[in-house]
Amino acid sequence: MSDKPQIEVLEERWVEFYDDTILAALVSVAGATKIVVPVRPVCEVLGINWPPQWQRIRRDTVLQTTVIEVITVARDGKRRKMAALPIEFLHGWLFGITDTQVKAEYREKITLYRRECFTVLATAFQADLLLPDTSTTPTAAPTAAEQGMTLTQIYDLGMAIAQMAKQQMALEGRVDDTHALATDAQGLAAHAHARLDKAAEVIRALQRRTATLEDKLHPHAYITDEQATHISLLVKALAELLGEQDRSKNQYQGIFGELYRRFGVSSYKLIRIEQYDAVLAFLEQWRTTVAGAGG
Repeated sequence: MSDKPQIEVLEERWVEFYDDTILAALVSVAGATKIVVPVRPVCEVLGINWPPQWQRIRRDTVLQTTVIEVITVARDGKRRKMAALPIEFLHGWLFGITDTQVKAEYREKITLYRRECFTVLATAFQADLLLPDTSTTPTAAPTAAEQGMTLTQIYDLGMAIAQMAKQQMALEGRVDDTHALATDAQGLAAHAHARLDKAAEVIRALQRRTATLEDKLHPHAYITDEQATHISLLVKALAELLGEQDRSKNQYQGIFGELYRRFGVSSYKLIRIEQYDAVLAFLEQWRTTVAGAGG
């Protein structure tokens, strides 16, 4: 691991997961931002012996190339150097743990970790993994096969769609209608659905976390709340226009997916100042195309 590029810890957080807390960190590695999870604290809550797991990671041809060392806070409050896996590889490690390695009282817990911890950790940070865009004209969101997307990219796209759907509803003052608009987006996100009784709380928490992260990464580099609201209104108008032509689809989903794919954002407030005019032009071009086709 000594040959790995310099790593900067941008943010670290103990994320609540049922009765446990999981340590996760947002790091910058060679200019790329990613979420990583120190593995030893996870072993501790699952009652798994750490040294054999470390040896298994070092033997695995995939995990050994992705594991990094981060200096972060431990459960005792002291800062320690720990081996960490990028969040998208955590499941690969978890599914490699056999039942014989886990005590009987921990087997139900490891099932929960395999099923849900990816979603919880990703939601806690809402980090963006940009997807390439090769299209030149506004279209509805293409299929995964057309884009050649990996499962991880499909998940990231679904998470972004779900997040932008929540923000769209918050900006329109329709938080109580969360389930109606987000249903299709949640289907793409697999495990991205949230309990309805906590929807408003989740939205406010994500907005606070996003604002904090923006300040740390690129202070004052994002559009204002007024500009975000303006884009939200344009998205709403475009979705209504598309809906007049085809009411069988969730039109918001296609628009959110295209914004994520083209501009690499999972929230209006993560649109950069320099992207603002391009986003406006893109939405206007799409609207003009649809209106012309309808006429």
